[in-house]
Amino acid sequence: MISILLSYAIGVLLTASLFGLIPEAIESVGEPHLIMLFVLGGILFFFILEKIIIWRNCQDEVCDIHNAAGPLVLIGDAVHNFTDGVVIAAAFLTDFSVGIVVGLSILIHEIPQETGDFGILLHGGYSRSKAFLLNAISSMATIPSAIISYFVLDVFSIAVPYLLAISAASFIYIALTDLTPQLHQRANPKYSIRQIVLILTGITTMILIIMLTIHQH
Repeated sequence: MISILLSYAIGVLLTASLFGLIPEAIESVGEPHLIMLFVLGGILFFFILEKIIIWRNCQDEVCDIHNAAGPLVLIGDAVHNFTDGVVIAAAFLTDFSVGIVVGLSILIHEIPQETGDFGILLHGGYSRSKAFLLNAISSMATIPSAIISYFVLDVFSIAVPYLLAISAASFIYIALTDLTPQLHQRANPKYSIRQIVLILTGITTMILIIMLTIHQH
């Protein structure tokens, strides 16, 4: 089941980043190079952060600990959920019905992403209860963000595009550096085909949700 969730998570994270978060950030700012600079800087930041996590857990020069994706995905998801709160607040301030539609769209968008995150945490050695709890705590960043943004929206709305870029960077980094290598550990054609199918399933799921969100927006 963990192997299935990891393959699915790769498709979800990459598609959410490249088709959802980054285009939305660019559209908000209108400066692609500036947003891509934040994406590049975010990838470097998460590389350094992963190094720090590994150093804290291993004192040897050559270390078997190679999977710090759990803490990274929690940080990236918390940033993403924080921006969702700002977006929800802005939607309700625009119109109540718009707020309902945007809130439901974000909820639908979160289901496959949180499923993938849950698989990543399980793979990182967390128990099911701990993975569920940490995932829930990370998701709760939306609530205080939405409440505070409702009263001081201008302060947070300026930062939203850049937070989206950083969140996208974390998803891209996790998918390509922590998850993809795990799938290459088994060369059996049967497993390889299953992995490709599940990655494509994750991609298809997110593209359909993003298209639905754009249509409603």
